[in-house]
Amino acid sequence: MRSRTDQTDRKPARRRWLVLAAWPPELAELRRLMKQRSLASNQLFARTTGVGLVEAAIGATAAIAEVSPDAVMFIGTAGIYSGRRPDLALAGVVAARRLVLSADGVATGDAYLPPAVPARQETTLTLRRIAAAAGLLLADVACPLAITSRSTALGHGAATCDVENLEAFAVARAAATAGLPFAAILGISNPVGPSAHATWKRNAARAAAAACRAALEVIAKASG
Repeated sequence: MRSRTDQTDRKPARRRWLVLAAWPPELAELRRLMKQRSLASNQLFARTTGVGLVEAAIGATAAIAEVSPDAVMFIGTAGIYSGRRPDLALAGVVAARRLVLSADGVATGDAYLPPAVPARQETTLTLRRIAAAAGLLLADVACPLAITSRSTALGHGAATCDVENLEAFAVARAAATAGLPFAAILGISNPVGPSAHATWKRNAARAAAAACRAALEVIAKASG
């Protein structure tokens, strides 16, 4: 991989984007649009990371080493915490502002994160501004090890976040370690809580497709 200076807060001047999602269905709309618009295959690369924090970290690191991109974009779906943000709703799309590693045991005092463990990562300011200019709402994202099945979020960090996604924090850390600009675009597919999985199954494809379309718009504005 090419050596770089720290470029995590710069607009990517080149056009070599790595777009990542946890699993293939979340990239289906992106691949369709890439084919429809005849987007250059040497400018935009779509890869999957695997599901969950650990697999996403491994997959993102491997994809960055393979592609050697100039910027990384994560696409996925997210659950929304009830009552946290009245301006967010199912079928909406958000751009991540801050990603927080979440753990229930820390919140209850039954566990702690060693000071050396990174627990927060911000997306690249320039890309956040481009996403906001494109009409996307910004949201703070909690990233736990497991999907929350209770109605309220108790996880460490989750109490201050708006939505929940399993992989975004891990991908953000991989991008930061490589010194790359990073953004995450998430389609809201379900409320967090007991009905999360059933609602996600009904809405996941539509939410992921909306995130793909928004991500392409942000990439086009950032690369123009």
